[in-house]
Amino acid sequence: MNLARDGYGFLQSGIESGLLETLRGEAFAAGAAGTRCLLDSPSVQAAAITIKDHLVIEGILPPAAVAIQAIAFDKTPDTNWKVAWHQDLMFPFADKVSSPGYELPSCKSGIHYARPPLDVLEELLAARLHLDDCGEANGPLRVSPGTHSLGLIPSSEAAAQAAVTGEIPCLARSGEVLLMRPLLLHASSQASAPGHRRVLHFVYHLGRAMTENWHRKI
Repeated sequence: MNLARDGYGFLQSGIESGLLETLRGEAFAAGAAGTRCLLDSPSVQAAAITIKDHLVIEGILPPAAVAIQAIAFDKTPDTNWKVAWHQDLMFPFADKVSSPGYELPSCKSGIHYARPPLDVLEELLAARLHLDDCGEANGPLRVSPGTHSLGLIPSSEAAAQAAVTGEIPCLARSGEVLLMRPLLLHASSQASAPGHRRVLHFVYHLGRAMTENWHRKI
């Protein structure tokens, strides 16, 4: 794995099978794909801490790092979406942002979101915990290696850039974690044989002081 060069990589989560089974139930209890703001759930908190500890041991995150977001995604016959090439740029904050460099503020379901400055975006790391096996037929995430180093890419240019830099499907077994820089271009297709494709998507920040506060941090 060369996270600095490629912007993504895989590792084992270190999460015990019992917690994985609990997460399959609790994190998706609402039955809605794209369920957000799960860091208040004890089982999700436990998973976030376990993954962070593993990343600290591996030297990927510093001890001060914090989980700032957890999102549950599932692809089923009823929720079988596709996502165009994009970067993850909007993140949740405690209040409406007012500091220079924090842009595109919005409020969804009572939570404030904004695009933080580039230096903050570069300090974020996503960890996608797979709760089911994910093969070619399950609509896996596709990434365009190295594009995290290109800064902000206009959405109108994302597909063309991915065509130049190429794409890799991220196939995974249950319990594996896909690490990904949010600035990395990524997309996904609809599943051709949809069953469950449950993923808990955590986002971590290095933990340094900022002018704005995250909505949650664990």
